[in-house]
Amino acid sequence: MKLNLGSFDRIFPGWINTDITPHIFVTKVPFLADVMFSLRKLDKERYDEHKKGIFRQLTYLDLSKKFPWDDNSVDAAYTSHVLEHLYLEGALNCISEVYRVLKPGGIFRIAVPDLDQLIKSYDSSCPEVFLTEFLEATQTLEKNRHHWHYNENSLRKILQEAGFRDIVRREYRESKISGIAEKEERPESLFMECVK
Repeated sequence: MKLNLGSFDRIFPGWINTDITPHIFVTKVPFLADVMFSLRKLDKERYDEHKKGIFRQLTYLDLSKKFPWDDNSVDAAYTSHVLEHLYLEGALNCISEVYRVLKPGGIFRIAVPDLDQLIKSYDSSCPEVFLTEFLEATQTLEKNRHHWHYNENSLRKILQEAGFRDIVRREYRESKISGIAEKEERPESLFMECVK
């Protein structure tokens, strides 16, 4: 069993793909996506994803709560550009829960914006551009904004405190998780991998 945490519309075949998107609930009401699209409450891209059944493949999971899987039951877990959207307490819960459900020897891979690279991009003559990206300030929903950021040192410390070992920074599409390389996007990210 492998977990893709916060996957939204990026479905990994053979994995449990999780998210909190309201699109999961739209799929449970017949023709609701059609009605929403006709009322212009759903854009064409999301409507097409509904027609393809993308959101029916998601399992609802609030990463700030206890996961519904047993201790030592998961082979691998992956999350990409999700932790920064959680408040620190929620992110710490997510990491702790991943540790709990992973089997001994299970691998956890994380991709997040690299705080060090973000700070290097700061231009004091135009702070608005930096702040907009740093906070995802153009997002209208709270869950889509950035609430925390990580660099290699801070993320390593959090993972160590959760009990993980063999914590390493990886390159884009370099992983010990079989089959993950071709699925990754966002090469500019900070990639960390660790073992239970």
